[in-house]
Amino acid sequence: MRNVQQLIGLPVFLANGKKAGRVRDVGFDEFWQISCIVLDSQVWFRRAVRIVRWPDVTKCGSDAVIIRDRQAIITIRANELLRSFHTGVVQLKELPVFTEDGQELGRVSDVYFPKTEGTQIIGYELTDGFLADVFEGRRKLLLPEGPEGVTLGEDAILVPASCERILERDP
Repeated sequence: MRNVQQLIGLPVFLANGKKAGRVRDVGFDEFWQISCIVLDSQVWFRRAVRIVRWPDVTKCGSDAVIIRDRQAIITIRANELLRSFHTGVVQLKELPVFTEDGQELGRVSDVYFPKTEGTQIIGYELTDGFLADVFEGRRKLLLPEGPEGVTLGEDAILVPASCERILERDP
């Protein structure tokens, strides 16, 4: 299992070994699957970002990301990056997570996805704030049935009430 925070900051290389930048953010599609990585490389106009679509990522290792070639890097307007971890129009980081019964479980501090099986979000790391993280640790909410029953909205994530029982606390 990997998390998005492990990807952010990794160097991005072309298949020929030339550095293309670093991962600044991760973009998601309407089904909240990873759709692209956002590079930190500068664009002349601040209202634009450079992305690499996920199919153009050939390898995603623990120390670097390898992309197909220079043509895989696309420049888009910043407002076209609709869903991302922390820079898009809808940001997953700090999104509150509620059960369908209306109980708040925490706010998203990271998301998990499988290393090899795809890009679907399979869990969340939740925070209750800095002091709670220090004294109690963060909590993991791994989704045993996958994304079924989870509503990923613009303002909150709704999970089945049974998810409250499967929260794991990190030391």
